[in-house]
Amino acid sequence: MDELDVKILRLLWEDGRMPVYRIAEKLGISGAAVDKRIKAMMKRGELLGFTILLNSDYILNSAVISIKTRRKREHILRNVGKIKGVMHIIACLGGRYYGEFWYADDMELEEKTLLFQELLGAYSIEIYRHRKAGEYALSDVEWRILLAMRDNARIPFSRLSKIIGLSAKTISRRWEKLREMDLVKAYPVINRPLSKDIFWFSLFVEVDDLSVENEIKKMENLWRTSIFGEPRMVYGVFYATAVREIDDTMERIISMEGVRRVHYEVIVEEKFFPEYLDYVAYKMGYKNKK
Repeated sequence: MDELDVKILRLLWEDGRMPVYRIAEKLGISGAAVDKRIKAMMKRGELLGFTILLNSDYILNSAVISIKTRRKREHILRNVGKIKGVMHIIACLGGRYYGEFWYADDMELEEKTLLFQELLGAYSIEIYRHRKAGEYALSDVEWRILLAMRDNARIPFSRLSKIIGLSAKTISRRWEKLREMDLVKAYPVINRPLSKDIFWFSLFVEVDDLSVENEIKKMENLWRTSIFGEPRMVYGVFYATAVREIDDTMERIISMEGVRRVHYEVIVEEKFFPEYLDYVAYKMGYKNKK
């Protein structure tokens, strides 16, 4: 993976269904070159496919859990999937892990925290709750579409139409509505640590004002950001081609007005669980109705 590959992935992060020709136009290269690079990343295992990412600002509840454990990484990655609603787990240097998961209410949040401690042998746990901006209840039709796209979010709507029995026009209209409302996106599942020429790292930025995220988003080596309301924090995933760039990134953020503290973690392994979508659908009342 090189920086051009990362640029392709950043465009796919913005819109996982972006056509190859449009990616090519934005980057000033041929469509054949884009297609070749996407296929090469998939062959190398750096790009695992495309799934659906829900916006936790509006749908159910989600949080990131930070744990420290002395258990082996294989044990952690094998057992974390037993906790329903887990979407993502990242292994970092030094036995620290960050997992993103969904929950219905405070009681379930407490239950899952105990499960993380029991199953993963965590001796230190911190919880970061995503900020809630509102509530949106997806319809049964919308859930049918999203669940059918879970394992291939780039599937043509004409093919999806035959699978779920809805017209391609209906599927397209519902999808565009959800996209415009910033409720869902087609998400490229990336195994970043497999990239040999790129360092991936996370920064946890404690702030006085969450508007700091707007400044962080201007950084050229940013992959994505998330906001936490409890505690007030901006989380960012970045990439670098040399270790020195990690320090440079931290120094730039520390100098921003309103930043209280920054710490970083280098990503060494990660795993995504598309099945989280089934859990959220069930918790929001979808019972696979026909």
